[in-house]
Amino acid sequence: MGTGKLIHYGFDLILISMLLAAIRRNTGLQLLYQGSDFRKYISKYLSFGEYAYDKVVSLLKISGYFHIPGFFDRLKSDVKDAYDENMKDTLPRTPPSN
Repeated sequence: MGTGKLIHYGFDLILISMLLAAIRRNTGLQLLYQGSDFRKYISKYLSFGEYAYDKVVSLLKISGYFHIPGFFDRLKSDVKDAYDENMKDTLPRTPPSN
């Protein structure tokens, strides 16, 4: 097996562990592994996913490409959408030209 495949599989394993960490944090759902013989290794794997997830989120927060919309951002967006919806109905319709 080549080095490229090992790196690819390792990256895939990290992404899966981060996905499981995100699912646990956002929904509360957890992977059932207590009855497994490999629970020590699975616990370490999931802990690494939590760590990697935390690092990615902290990098995204300082990147400048992402932000957490506040109350006024959502309010501004809702008002704009309502205004656009009302204005769409009040615009004069031009008759089709022959």
